[in-house]
Amino acid sequence: MIKIGPFQFGYNAVENNARRQAPKPRIYHEGEVLPPTKRTKLLATTQDQMRNHALVAWMVRKHLDYVSKFHISFRTGKPDLDKLVNRIFKWHGAPRNLDYLGRFGRDEMFRLFELEKVVSGDAGLLKLDDIKLQALESDLIAKGVDAPKGVDDSGFLLDEGGRIIKYCVCKRGTNGSKPVFSHMEDRDAVIFDGYWGRFGSQFRGVSPLTSALNTIQDISEAFEFNLIKAKMHALFGVAILREADPDSGAMGGAAGATAETEDATATDTGTHQDLNPRAINMLDMAPGEKVAMLESATPSAEFVEGSYLFIQTALLSIDIPITSFDSRRSSFSARIADLNEYEVSCDAKRTKNRYVRQDYSDWVLSQIWGKQENVWHLRALASRYHMMLRDVQEAVEWVASGSPWMDKYKQVQGDQLSIDIGLDNAIDAARRRGTDVFANIDKQAQVIAYAKRKGVPLVIGGSASVPASSETSGTPKPDDPKPETEDE
Repeated sequence: MIKIGPFQFGYNAVENNARRQAPKPRIYHEGEVLPPTKRTKLLATTQDQMRNHALVAWMVRKHLDYVSKFHISFRTGKPDLDKLVNRIFKWHGAPRNLDYLGRFGRDEMFRLFELEKVVSGDAGLLKLDDIKLQALESDLIAKGVDAPKGVDDSGFLLDEGGRIIKYCVCKRGTNGSKPVFSHMEDRDAVIFDGYWGRFGSQFRGVSPLTSALNTIQDISEAFEFNLIKAKMHALFGVAILREADPDSGAMGGAAGATAETEDATATDTGTHQDLNPRAINMLDMAPGEKVAMLESATPSAEFVEGSYLFIQTALLSIDIPITSFDSRRSSFSARIADLNEYEVSCDAKRTKNRYVRQDYSDWVLSQIWGKQENVWHLRALASRYHMMLRDVQEAVEWVASGSPWMDKYKQVQGDQLSIDIGLDNAIDAARRRGTDVFANIDKQAQVIAYAKRKGVPLVIGGSASVPASSETSGTPKPDDPKPETEDE
């Protein structure tokens, strides 16, 4: 009979040995892993790194460039309704109409909303009665001092199933102390979103930068120490050496060295040279003296190479490729491949922000439909086409800004080929670059009509220059060959 040892089959990751950190024995609710006191420390640390570390600030800005910018698309095929709704959102996008404090327009408001999410884990926007939004930073949604009974440690009032009923809004305490309760807000009055890493046992979002905070802190300190080392070599850059005096028995050293004895202190009469950085310096040295330059390869090649690895590890926390940090180390094709991979990772984040924008537009249209109907007449106009409020809300689409061109000529050729063989379409191709093909056609029609009135030639679709006033039939193009005659 063959006996099988107890560890012949199984997962090595759950075995405890002295070679690595012991496996974790328990699974906790995320609120227990990160209780309010530790969460405050995490938020304060992340925000401090945003203030003081250029790498973190750049990472967040790059992230925002790709996931937070959208434009509205509203097309129902009913020109007067389309025009009215687009006018409404253009009007409401101005700072004076959108922001309670009158500082931020719509694009900047939602960019800062995403910034608060990625730095602090989650954020909120409070819907006010005058169709304005008020920012709620993450730490202001909390169980503050004198909070009502029933508010949990996360700052929420929950029902029996764990769904949020109300948000506990606080004022920030003096000098960063514990927040103080202000008031409760209904769930429907707050746009709330965050970054979650657990399926059900997590109420508050956690910044994705958390996994990189220690690495970034170490990188920053290493950079500072290497700069200090370089400064020291710059300050002590020249040494004048001389041979030992055989009569005194002293060892050779720098000029001006001092030797102490029990009876007296005798100063070696070395040669002192004052260097003027703004003039040509001539060193008048005694016989046997020579100049040595104190040099050091700071930072070393090994340190630079290692720093790139640590920076790349930090960038992984929010999926940014290393080629975005330094494109000189990669080929053009590698940059294209990295951008495509990054686009995939950005898709889920854009989808979250699209839901947030949809919540915002649904709320604005409902307010216009009801409280400001006498101003905009939206309900009356939609009723002519037998459209209800929900129909108008669903016609609003938020389109992401897309990606920048890397090689416009080649990428346009690729899009054109994909469209020609049915793998793509003009609508999606335009959206990948943050534009609207219908808006492009409308604008192009305006340009063609204007050029036709002015008699200015245009190049359309790769054709030769043709006066816009020329008719398509009966008028030969300038580059067309003349018809042959019998004489010729």
